[in-house]
Amino acid sequence: MICINFIIFPDELAVRGVLRQAVTARLGFDNFLNQTARFIEEFYDNSDSICVLTSGSTGKPKPMRVKKAQMRQSAAMTIRHLGLKQGQSAYLCMPLEHIAGKMMVIRALCAGLNLITARPCADPFAAAPHSLDFAAITPMQAACSLELAQSAEKLASCKQIIVGGGFIAPALAAKLSALGNTIYHSYGMTETLSHIALRRVSTDLESTPFYPLPGVSIRLNEEQALCINAPALCDEELVTHDLAELTDDGGFFIRGRLDNVINSGGIKLIPEQIERKLAPELSVPFAISSRPSLRYGEEVVLVCAQAVAQRQLDRALAALSRYERPKAVIVQELPLTATQKIDRKNLRDALARTVATNPAAPPEQPTD
Repeated sequence: MICINFIIFPDELAVRGVLRQAVTARLGFDNFLNQTARFIEEFYDNSDSICVLTSGSTGKPKPMRVKKAQMRQSAAMTIRHLGLKQGQSAYLCMPLEHIAGKMMVIRALCAGLNLITARPCADPFAAAPHSLDFAAITPMQAACSLELAQSAEKLASCKQIIVGGGFIAPALAAKLSALGNTIYHSYGMTETLSHIALRRVSTDLESTPFYPLPGVSIRLNEEQALCINAPALCDEELVTHDLAELTDDGGFFIRGRLDNVINSGGIKLIPEQIERKLAPELSVPFAISSRPSLRYGEEVVLVCAQAVAQRQLDRALAALSRYERPKAVIVQELPLTATQKIDRKNLRDALARTVATNPAAPPEQPTD
């Protein structure tokens, strides 16, 4: 049986491809609800695979086919690990084009959960019911939901939440851990069919490693990139571009991406590590990037979406080592991917073009 927004529908409706009509007849027409029902029909059809868009972390999202049997295995891993039970509620508030949204639906189908749908938005808990059992959101959605007391109260009433798709700033981690419910930070990607590792959100999140789910093993290659073995999810070992550090008890930390490493005068710097040091003091959207340099080959720059008060900037930069300190602070708009992550390649390319053509450059702030 399929349960959507507290209404039960026979599986046969999805098999016959008429679930959308039944959902509209019982619940009224809603674009996202209709999209959800259409995906369920697709999941129940005779094809053994389904199309999903990659996250677009390194560029434009790309379509890829994934096996339905492996999606069921991924759902089963999460259901077992979190102890989800038939009849509990699952909150779908993520886009269905990407794996995170699709897997929330499949978990609900496999566990017999009541799938509650809400159009994806910045503050999904504004429209959420109280006392949900399970939800998956992004760090941005978590931050926005905490801004309004009513949304924050509903977020806190949700028993288990997975936050994935990006970095959780220390300030956000502290706020989430104070809510009192169970919140996890997830690690995964489209190729692993959502998360393969979790860590409990706490005030000391930066010192808390991710731990692989049962059935998943990890190692590092010669470049210190994480390699994932998950036979139930992937046909072969997956070599990621994520620079990682393994812990003695089987966990791991993600330090950054190979694609983003800056080689400045022979010193290799990881932008994500620098950003984590700056995050406690910078309240505006920002990114560490690089631009061409005659002296260093590449030089580190800090790009901020808005001007930063000099005192605040000085406090932030004080946390950096000599080689990590940016040679310039540039104020300009940050390009984003389709999934609202910083488009690092486009940002780096734009900075390089600025250096090459030297037009009226974006304003810079002094770094000293």
